[in-house]
Amino acid sequence: MAGQAGAGEAQYLVLRDEIVGGALPSGTTLLETALAARLGVGRAPVREAILRLECDGLVVRGSRGPQVRTLTATEVVEIYQARIALEAEAAASAAAHRSALDLARLRHVHEEARQATDPDQIRMLHGRWHSVLRQACHNPTITGILERLALQLALYDSVDMSRNPNLDSSDDEHTAVLDAITAGDQDTARSLLRTHLERTRDVRIAALVREETTAG
Repeated sequence: MAGQAGAGEAQYLVLRDEIVGGALPSGTTLLETALAARLGVGRAPVREAILRLECDGLVVRGSRGPQVRTLTATEVVEIYQARIALEAEAAASAAAHRSALDLARLRHVHEEARQATDPDQIRMLHGRWHSVLRQACHNPTITGILERLALQLALYDSVDMSRNPNLDSSDDEHTAVLDAITAGDQDTARSLLRTHLERTRDVRIAALVREETTAG
């Protein structure tokens, strides 16, 4: 049984990364038999992995079985509404409970992002910075919810959006949030993080509308 559980964990991580990375695009039907054969395991761990992906909000049940979720513009707005409320509080909490290690991690990822030149790598590092920030709030409940919301939004990380020039200001905005956290200024950290996420939400929605228009 222990080996089975371990296999389920491994397949969950593989499939999650394939979904978030775009190897399994939105709308893809997840067939247990085909996935088990491709991943070299039995159907049980694949079934377990798919159930966990459903709990994450990455997979939904369709008429042909479990499918990779397709986000609508409305769902993106709803997810962002929850994320903005919680992550703004996470930033304030990070300012209140920051440790030397928290600040060092935030600065390290921030500097990596500033020095990177590849747009996809920059986008990945921006996401990692937010993940480190969520950990720095020292509230496992908030962190867990925010990680699931971030995974769901990753379903819509299109190439078009990642190269949108409006995202160039993210580094400067991260710098301002980091400065507020370092200073222990909870109100400023909360306000700046909220403004930052509201802007990135608007960029995502604009990209989604463009894609819908092009597809139409």
